Amino acid sequence: MKNKRDFRQDMDQALSGLTLGEKKEEILEKAFAPQKKRKGRMVRRLAVACLAVCALTAAAFALSPGLRQILNQHLGGWQEESQQFSGVETEDKGISVRAVSALSDDGFTRIYLEIQDKTGDRLGENTSLGTYGGGWDLKLPNQKMATMGQKCLGYDPESRTALVKVSWSGETTGEEQLAKLTLREISAQEEFTASLPQREISSQIQKTILAENTQKDGEKNPVLQPGEEVAPLEGGKGFSLSALGFGDDGAFHVQVKCPEDICLEYLNVLTTLRSRIGQEAQYNQSLTQTLFDWEGELYYDLAYGGVGPEILDDLVLEDLYFYYSKTQPVEGNWELEIDLETPDQLVYTPGTQVEGCPVNRIVLTPMTFSVEIGSDHAGFGQSTVTFIMEDGSQLVLDKEDCVTSFWNGLEKQNGTGHFFGRWLFPKAIQPEKVQSISLGDTVIFSQ
Repeated sequence: MKNKRDFRQDMDQALSGLTLGEKKEEILEKAFAPQKKRKGRMVRRLAVACLAVCALTAAAFALSPGLRQILNQHLGGWQEESQQFSGVETEDKGISVRAVSALSDDGFTRIYLEIQDKTGDRLGENTSLGTYGGGWDLKLPNQKMATMGQKCLGYDPESRTALVKVSWSGETTGEEQLAKLTLREISAQEEFTASLPQREISSQIQKTILAENTQKDGEKNPVLQPGEEVAPLEGGKGFSLSALGFGDDGAFHVQVKCPEDICLEYLNVLTTLRSRIGQEAQYNQSLTQTLFDWEGELYYDLAYGGVGPEILDDLVLEDLYFYYSKTQPVEGNWELEIDLETPDQLVYTPGTQVEGCPVNRIVLTPMTFSVEIGSDHAGFGQSTVTFIMEDGSQLVLDKEDCVTSFWNGLEKQNGTGHFFGRWLFPKAIQPEKVQSISLGDTVIFSQ
């Protein structure tokens, strides 16, 4: 028969692969603390401990070890404050979507999703949810102006599962935090850059033809007539260079021949024309992209208007950037309602100024610092923010920690709009212990 020490060793071994931090240790310590209770109590307490640990780790167990490690890396110093979910999932078209973890406060939210293809192989390392408002939406109570985004963090080909982060960061949304996430489109995207062959660009004007853009019905654009010889692109994944140079339409063209095994409907190819003397802005003001058919083959033509042979000696080409779907996006309806925990916050109206602009509002949570400034520009997002804590220590956040920065002209105050910015702390703080805050060199708050 196993004694208490044996049970503890078994549980430690079973949980050794998990990163749960102090919460796991607290549960286990309570389970094995000395008690003067009747015989059999320890077994029941062990059962309660197991249930508590399982509740904390249900999401982690569902992820593959590789994806679980990626999730822990992205949570970083916020693992203890993150929420773990169980049973928050939906399925459509053979694809299940499940919320596994989240970080949130009153105006900042990150939700981590497990997306698994149960019937096919339609996902990948660049699993995408489409565009915000089109392919997906995240609704929060009293939602105001914000920035939002999505990113695939990892993919496990064995289980055909992707780990995707959706984020929302904006002005205060209200105390209740029931997030409503809707997905309408899920696809596997391909994204890469390819180097152009190092060859001399001719100043000779090349012939263009009028081609129908297969991505936009009824649109016809001048494109270079595809060359008889194509040059492979380094790292081009089947794409090759078809034509390059100045056209008789007054534009500079970069043209690639496309492979057959991709979904060309969503293909996007880009490059930037750089200047040796720093005047590149004028070279990229007009861009026309055309996917067209020529003698049974598909080509993609980039035309930079108003760029002629006279700038040849100043012209520098960057690598080509490719973005496309491997297969047709899966359209469906995936809806989740996610209860988000909102920590307490401190709100200040300091009455101070920075660069002659009034500091209207400061909000401190354990996770973020946000500020609203009556201003006509958004440049404050580049500022360093310095916090002096109760014990005299300093905490410094720079522009890399700024997760939201915009100017809101929709709700004008005193004839102007206002700047809103939010910075993310590297780990949880105690807001009440902040004694002063400086934006750049200006103290905007002091106890």
